Amino acid sequence: MSYLIFNDFIDDTETIQIVDWISGLSSVTGRPNHHLGEISKSLNGSSTIFDISKTEQTGYITSFSSISGVKQEDMPKFIKDIITRISNKLNIPTDNVFLQAVDMYKGGTIQKHYDASIDGYINYKCNISVLAEDYKFCVDGSTLLIKQGDMYCFEASLYKHWTPEPFNSRRVMLSFGFVLPYEVLNRSEDDPRVRLSKRIEKYFQ
Repeated sequence: MSYLIFNDFIDDTETIQIVDWISGLSSVTGRPNHHLGEISKSLNGSSTIFDISKTEQTGYITSFSSISGVKQEDMPKFIKDIITRISNKLNIPTDNVFLQAVDMYKGGTIQKHYDASIDGYINYKCNISVLAEDYKFCVDGSTLLIKQGDMYCFEASLYKHWTPEPFNSRRVMLSFGFVLPYEVLNRSEDDPRVRLSKRIEKYFQ
């Protein structure tokens, strides 16, 4: 299976904390690469990226993936607690973690794309729908129905993903990126998906 879904991953208290925090974020300046520039046009909102682990791996990916610059500030406790909960739930390490805090408005959509990665690693995303109406999300050949509070996880650098329809209201999302060695996800250099990812890296990066 190319994805996992966990219903009601966050509770009402966390929803309020996250929405208040994202609403108060200030933007930083920066110019996205051409590929991200095209994707950002359809967001109808903002995407703020945080380098949480501040490693060589997260530094490279956040720099490449940023639409408006990378933030280095410390995370609130409730964000750290969510990271720990994801790690425990999926049994994945937290050595290389970053976060995209996304705030989109009516009419916004996410175009088809792969996420950036680097040799030896997979960009594994765990997205939490914090505030939104039910919406469809496509990963490769699957269409998922996502409800508010759900978390959905997938290998974002290996599978193309997108939203097929514009949103009808405000959408707030936390997109946690775990930069994981191939073996953590039972992949190898010879895996067809990994080879495709390498070709995409060379083309876009």
